[in-house]
Amino acid sequence: MKINPHIFRGYDLRGLVDNDLNSEIVEHLGKAYGTYMKRNGIKKAVVGFDCRATSEEYADALIKGFSWAGIDTINIGMNLVGTFYWAQYYLKAKGGTFVTASHNPAEYNGFKFANDYSETLVSDGMQELRRMVEEEDYEQGEHKGKIEKQDIRAAYFEDIIKKLPVEKKFKVVIDSSCSTAGVIAPDILRQIGCEVIESNCAIDPTFPLGTPDPTEMVVAERLKNKILEVGADLGFSYDADGDRIGIVDDKGNIIWNDVLVALFSIDVLHKHQGAKIMFNTLCSKVVPETIKNYKGEPFMWRTGHSFLKKKNQEIKAAFIGELSGHFFFSADFYNHDDGLYSTLRLLHYLSRTNQSLSEAIKALPKYISSPEIKVGCGDDVKVALMDKIAEKLRADYPQAEVIDDERAGDGVRLEMEDSMFIVRYSQNGPYLTVKFEAKTQEKYNELRKYISELLYKYEEVDWSFGVNVESLN
Repeated sequence: MKINPHIFRGYDLRGLVDNDLNSEIVEHLGKAYGTYMKRNGIKKAVVGFDCRATSEEYADALIKGFSWAGIDTINIGMNLVGTFYWAQYYLKAKGGTFVTASHNPAEYNGFKFANDYSETLVSDGMQELRRMVEEEDYEQGEHKGKIEKQDIRAAYFEDIIKKLPVEKKFKVVIDSSCSTAGVIAPDILRQIGCEVIESNCAIDPTFPLGTPDPTEMVVAERLKNKILEVGADLGFSYDADGDRIGIVDDKGNIIWNDVLVALFSIDVLHKHQGAKIMFNTLCSKVVPETIKNYKGEPFMWRTGHSFLKKKNQEIKAAFIGELSGHFFFSADFYNHDDGLYSTLRLLHYLSRTNQSLSEAIKALPKYISSPEIKVGCGDDVKVALMDKIAEKLRADYPQAEVIDDERAGDGVRLEMEDSMFIVRYSQNGPYLTVKFEAKTQEKYNELRKYISELLYKYEEVDWSFGVNVESLN
């Protein structure tokens, strides 16, 4: 079958609706992945989906393909992706697929393909799936797989509430940018006794406020304004499938998620003394400094939740965190990211230590940090551009450490004693991600000017697309 090869990405599939994807194509994906699972000894799968306009339709088409291949499927309906991963354990199903395009715009949809508990296809597995679809390398089952529907949300709520008791009653703002978490997160927070103020929680799959992405400044500012308006203790924002969060404290301070990685590390090291903590290359220097301060062992690895999960099979970190808002509490929960678990984990920590969020943040090292900046760069040129940038950084900063080995993976990080800069290409779309920070405003401004001038030198950079690019001006 003819299919756009570029929709098969590093750790999931994402494409344009009615262009790259339709029900017929998705049914072929179901036949291919059903065959893949069967060849790998998996006979049972879970399917869930987010709030996008085509997600339920695509879930049904996918299940049709699974059934054709002889795979039994349990449809858990519209949920957050963390609930989907949890359901694998609850329903004893190693296989499955969650229908979502995560933080891509409304005109996209896609899939995360589970091939073990808390594990998804990455790199070679995704390319094998592409080959199977292109060659229609499918095997029909001797009998059609059974299809059933099951509502597991109440059981999921009960499990994480039991794991994370919250004694303090918080006043919390939830802003889901009109996406899936808006009709789920308020329910669990009220169940634990929170006063919840819903902001933009009604689902609208056209995403009228823009793509739900907690790393975007416009989302963080909107959440900040609501918190200050209603006098809340803190607020949470979510992406479309709810595996990532963003937070703002009681004073209206926007807390970027690498700072939250540091805060979560303190909580994890309280219970798991001396443990290894893994974080991605986009994270602030606050993270390794905090981990060392609390007697933990910092370990930096490449960006991408599936890459981090895969690496953790080897290094056995107690906790993994990313700037984007993916958090994995592997020693206390499961080796996957779950936005609702992260939400309750933060409230549990603040309740246990009897602190406000602003008080907890005060204890951390201070850096002036940019948000996560995204600028356009074509899929066909973004990889090669990293080598050019690494060479330039080595020439311009001979005393600094330039990290462009497997730890960086898909980018390059410039490491200095008082500052940091990273640029990497995205696995999910035609763009670069940039972040920088420094101890002083003078150094921050100097780095910002350098990075802006650097990127403008390369014709591969497409300035017609950007997120938070004003932070480079």
